Amino acid sequence: MPYIKISDKDIYYEIHGKNNDNTLVYFHGGPGASCLDFAAQAKELSSKLKVVIFDQYGVLRSERIMEDEAYGMDIQVKMVEEMREKLCIDKWSVLGHSYGGMLACLYTHTYPSTVNKLILDCPSLDFIDSSKSVAYYLSDYISKSGNNEAKALLQKIKTADYNDKTVFFDLMSLLEHIEDMQLRSYLHGITFEEYAKNVYTEAIPDEMWAKSETHLMKLIDEEKIIENFLPMLKNIRIPLLLINGRYDPACSENQIRYIKENIENVRQVLFENSGHFPRIEEPEKYTQCVINFLLNQ
Repeated sequence: MPYIKISDKDIYYEIHGKNNDNTLVYFHGGPGASCLDFAAQAKELSSKLKVVIFDQYGVLRSERIMEDEAYGMDIQVKMVEEMREKLCIDKWSVLGHSYGGMLACLYTHTYPSTVNKLILDCPSLDFIDSSKSVAYYLSDYISKSGNNEAKALLQKIKTADYNDKTVFFDLMSLLEHIEDMQLRSYLHGITFEEYAKNVYTEAIPDEMWAKSETHLMKLIDEEKIIENFLPMLKNIRIPLLLINGRYDPACSENQIRYIKENIENVRQVLFENSGHFPRIEEPEKYTQCVINFLLNQ
């Protein structure tokens, strides 16, 4: 496996299309989902772009985070910048999916001179707002389930005035009541089984997946993940592409509206047959959309 030493940690990474001039780096979501489900898209994009994908520190194939070790979003963006320097990349464009959208905003805000363009793919930039949006998305399913515990939790998420990490645990608890894996994964254009083919592989043992739990809990305990990252976009002057799935609850209408009303240099592309994963649900359109934006086609 290809690894790069970042802050004395082994970070798994891949470079596709290494001979191309324009570089794109991908920030996966989750937190802790890994770059595995972007690999197929990276190969398609590599016909025109140099694409860097990696598992964030503590995730899947990258080195494990120790229980007593400090970790958070600021540490992660510093590691990404160190990676850029070690790979001898002058500037690159950044693509962040879901939670990776938060990370992409923070990185671009922290290191603006290193980023050409920013792509936000079904981003969750206000986790509390996203959680409430997901609750409404799941309302019909929960109401028909007859599960009173789930109904009470659903109502709490919709109405509570959250200001701490409780919202994260409430949402995770609610999702545990969802047996429909297509719905639980916010998919629309494909089944969960079709999605899983892009994620799971026999070459990766369960213990590699398990290490992501520490990564996730470190981010939750830090609580930066529940901050509203939308205002940060006002200070980002580079071209921005917003990718949305028509049926994605994570990037809510509130967040889409904020971005369109407050960011001047923004282009939105809506994927009509997608939920939270347009790159997998409508892959050909996604590839062309990203290439067109980055190469001004």
